[in-house]
Amino acid sequence: MTKNKDMHVQEMLGVAPIVGLSPDEIWNELVTPQVKAMLGPIESVKISVRDTIAGDFPGDEVTNLNQHKIHGGSDKVRFPYVNCFYKTQYGALTIKYDPLKVKVSGWFGDLRAPQLIFKVALRDRRFDGTLRANDCSLIDFIGYDEEINAPLALPNMPENSRSVELSVYSFLPGSRVVEACGDAELDHFVENPFRYVSAPQKFLELFQRAWKSSRSPGQWGNPVPDVAKSLLPVFDDMARRTGYDYIENCSSHYHVYKITEWWGYRVSDPELAALMEEFNKGIKRLKEKGMKLTRQQESWVCVIQSLPDEFIPAELNLHGPKWPQDNISSKNLWMHKPLSERARAAIVASHQGAVAGDGSASKAGVASKDGAAGGDAFVSKDGSAGGDALASKDGKK
Repeated sequence: MTKNKDMHVQEMLGVAPIVGLSPDEIWNELVTPQVKAMLGPIESVKISVRDTIAGDFPGDEVTNLNQHKIHGGSDKVRFPYVNCFYKTQYGALTIKYDPLKVKVSGWFGDLRAPQLIFKVALRDRRFDGTLRANDCSLIDFIGYDEEINAPLALPNMPENSRSVELSVYSFLPGSRVVEACGDAELDHFVENPFRYVSAPQKFLELFQRAWKSSRSPGQWGNPVPDVAKSLLPVFDDMARRTGYDYIENCSSHYHVYKITEWWGYRVSDPELAALMEEFNKGIKRLKEKGMKLTRQQESWVCVIQSLPDEFIPAELNLHGPKWPQDNISSKNLWMHKPLSERARAAIVASHQGAVAGDGSASKAGVASKDGAAGGDAFVSKDGSAGGDALASKDGKK
């Protein structure tokens, strides 16, 4: 019997370490001062264990993506989840836990029709690439189960490495495009312009209007200023202290890629790393020709490359690269950052091996001990992007 003393039953059953974060830790560390100010003081608390898809108000629902039939119906989930409901003076905060994920949502206004102003999550990736990934009731996107989204695989990765995906969204109340100008079509386009690629003329019409705005693609609402500027180090700390070796995200747009790159993330797939270097060089060429581009416009340049070549304006044509993550299909721009000492040591070993082998090191997955690699163009720390500032794939619309 002594041979079985290290069975780690919790791990075998698929209960991830990340769900050990307490509501107090989440409230104190993840909910930023500006979000707290908009929510107001907590007035009441209700914590329950649930197995139903239905929530307490519109938008509060969970999912049963694998369509399990529980007691003859599909209105329940395979694995129960813990629902923490905090009624606040101006809305509500919900914290939901299932075996793989913790998801935090801030809601503003009348709960009969509230506005989502804050959504952050951490999700263990151990079952990605298998149908069991979809048994997580706190995901909204079908695609984690596909092989293209299999768990992180890097040279010299430590045995039994753990990886967790982050996602962050914030939206100032009343700041949707449609609320600002009454244009529902432009709002829909900005939310996900890739929906319009199959209609190039309509795309270009809406693109010209979005180009002149201060909105990045995906930024249908203005961000809460202190969210994008402060949370990435907090995620790192939470993941590290719960035993994760790597933290990951999917960068929905170019501005998201640049922000996370600055914080030490690197593109996980070497082919996609090379593709992103094409975008970096292409945007640099435009600027060298005298074109002045805002951070938002840099992202729009990347988006418009998805049109057929004959529809891309000549002055914006990068002649080749297509943005890899359209937030519709299952393909994603996975990025990672090493957290644990053993993960950082593995990155350094890979870097040294590459240098010894050919005198250079690939940028893909090669970071220095402090999580950053040389040679890449970084944006400044003041990279407060839009409502989807640090969007991961679970935020696809």
